[in-house]
Amino acid sequence: MPKTDKAKIMQLCNDINKKSGEGTIYTIGSKHANLKINRWSTGIEDLDAIIGGGMPEGRVIEIYGPESSGKTTLLYQLCSRHDLALDIPIEGTFDADRAKVFGNKPKQLLIYRARFGEDALNKTIKFARAGIPLIGIDSVPSMVPKEDAEKVLKSADRDSIEEQRIGGTARLLNKYLPIIEEIIEVSGTTLVFVNQVRDKMNAMMFGEKTDTPGGRKLKHSCSVRIQVARRAWIEIPNKNPHSTAKSEKVGLIMKCKVTKSKVCNPMGECEIPLFFDRGFVSFDDVPTIRKELMKKRAEEFGKRISKKDMEEFEDED
Repeated sequence: MPKTDKAKIMQLCNDINKKSGEGTIYTIGSKHANLKINRWSTGIEDLDAIIGGGMPEGRVIEIYGPESSGKTTLLYQLCSRHDLALDIPIEGTFDADRAKVFGNKPKQLLIYRARFGEDALNKTIKFARAGIPLIGIDSVPSMVPKEDAEKVLKSADRDSIEEQRIGGTARLLNKYLPIIEEIIEVSGTTLVFVNQVRDKMNAMMFGEKTDTPGGRKLKHSCSVRIQVARRAWIEIPNKNPHSTAKSEKVGLIMKCKVTKSKVCNPMGECEIPLFFDRGFVSFDDVPTIRKELMKKRAEEFGKRISKKDMEEFEDED
């Protein structure tokens, strides 16, 4: 092995730092190697724990899962943790009443209704440069480029439509994410993408049968990927005389799993109770809240809660 000219290499490092700024290149023993990751609390203790103590500033985050698993709900919770946040609901399904349940205020949460993928990402760049703490994009599959959206409208082939949507979104993220990552690193903006789980097209017999839209670039850019799923419903006896259902769903138990992390140990898991009209709560509060809702429904419909009803649902706690 040839002898290394360390002096020559260190002089090159000094020249680079003089030209590009101190800390552009450094050794693992320097002060620049111990960069502190600034974090903010999600307001959910167990979730904070599995992501290393809170959400990291200046990073890309992805929340993904199947329908009705609580993805958008979790985004509302994250938005409420800041004095100012921007939600870009490309799906057009923003629910102001639900957002308020989690503590979002009229002048604190900004809503921008983007029509196309480019529009959403261009606004992301502008607001990130302005230094807004949090931007949420809901959701990735709806981030279709304008040109591709026009092609989809003219196409009659369903498979072709889906391929164009998925491919167009991936190309868009390949183009914009490198720019956005540089900006949010400086501004400290946390960018949260909400994503869905889709069946893989032409999936083989073995291996993963599902995937998330957005291509590989989104997965690579994410510092944290959180998979969410509905583990179980939270129910109470149904006292509505106009419904034949035995029980009423008033919430769910959300399971969160960190499937990728650059800021903590991955694969951490937790379960979080969620009441639709209360938000996220602790497991200790579930029995009390459920009893309160049972009494409230009974009063609304003039029905009496039987001892059997109480015992049946207490047994599930």
